[in-house]
Amino acid sequence: MKKIAALVLALCAAVSVFGQNAGHKFEIGVGYAPFFLEIVEDGVRMPYEGDAYFEWRYDFGNHFDVGAKLDYKYCPVNLFDGNAVSYSGDQHYGALLALADFKFLPGKKVNPFIGIGAGAGFILDVWKSQKVERPEYHDASKDMPLGAKDPTILFVAAPRIGVELFSHLRLSASVDMSPADTRWPVCFNIGWTF
Repeated sequence: MKKIAALVLALCAAVSVFGQNAGHKFEIGVGYAPFFLEIVEDGVRMPYEGDAYFEWRYDFGNHFDVGAKLDYKYCPVNLFDGNAVSYSGDQHYGALLALADFKFLPGKKVNPFIGIGAGAGFILDVWKSQKVERPEYHDASKDMPLGAKDPTILFVAAPRIGVELFSHLRLSASVDMSPADTRWPVCFNIGWTF
């Protein structure tokens, strides 16, 4: 455990030194998505999503920056299928997005921004348990196997709006939009830029 902590501290120190050079910025953050914009009538229930992310941005020193974001979201998920069986498990979401932001007040203590990310993502469902809800309608041959399903690969667009405080603390809200079934989570994020 001490070796892992020392490695993380050394990595943060190295990234901080690199981040002070030539407009490069790094951000690490977490988020919470308590609701979804897209409603899908497929029997899947997702109460919330938790988020962790890492960003690299190149700041042009004016109103614009560009970069990339590695995003991971997790949520518990339940499914009631047409075979009278309910399943419980986890859903994992990951994405690698190209980013562009517009900053309204660059260099100020309070700097509002808007931006968008776009790129590839995946959804992986891992079913851990099942329960037959209505035995009279159950057909065991139609049961879904437990474990991980094949991941769904998708295109993601993620608009965001937020504010950067004192050039380090970033508070934002974003939406993961996709033509595939991501339910469009609305995520509230807090990040630290260095």
